[in-house]
Amino acid sequence: MKMHRFFRKFHRWLGLLIGLQVVLWLSGGLVMSFFDIDQVRGAHNAAKPQVITIDSSVAFDSSQLIASLPFKASKIELTHWQGKLVWKASGDNRVQIVDAQSGRVLSPFGQTVSEQVAMADFTGDGQLVSSGLQTEAHYEIRGRKLPLWRIQFNDADNTRIYVSQETGEVVARRNDTWRIFDFFWMLHIMDYQDRDDFNHPLLIIAALLGVLFSLSGVYLVVKTIFLRRAERAKRTAKKA
Repeated sequence: MKMHRFFRKFHRWLGLLIGLQVVLWLSGGLVMSFFDIDQVRGAHNAAKPQVITIDSSVAFDSSQLIASLPFKASKIELTHWQGKLVWKASGDNRVQIVDAQSGRVLSPFGQTVSEQVAMADFTGDGQLVSSGLQTEAHYEIRGRKLPLWRIQFNDADNTRIYVSQETGEVVARRNDTWRIFDFFWMLHIMDYQDRDDFNHPLLIIAALLGVLFSLSGVYLVVKTIFLRRAERAKRTAKKA
């Protein structure tokens, strides 16, 4: 009985400590499982990637590219960008996009070009309503290299498309559904600052307490069943 009382108190105090977070874990999991992940990521309104055959015969070859670069390239790629064959040179934490036919440097990309990139990517019902250069860190674009062009559409889900000023590529699609999902994700992993670290001490401690809360609850249920059976057996024996 002493052990039973100990676990009752232990379970009660754990419930006070971890109960709200358990509710947040469960409700967060429910909300996140409710949403279509393609809608969260904006993929349902994104143009399908086209399969393009790259012709390696270019007027501006790789040796000319390397000689023209203002930095030492550690990697060069021949790829397509907005229907053009381009070189993508990377090195010294920089990227430069060069037209593979004319040798013209295309990057950094301006506002008008970035708007065209976003409009080509967006297949939803809304229209482009505003755009601007994002130079400061924001939770919507965590982990992305700045600066980025933020292109706003007026569709029902309030879509924002982020285009890299450096590469001219779409690096993030955000909408109101994503914001709701991200809020519950933050509550779920208990990372209230960066919203992407699920190995931090607060979450580990809370998870451990949650396990102890569950195990103590299981013990109390099992113990209560046996106690009730024992009491019934005693009453039956007395009547006999």
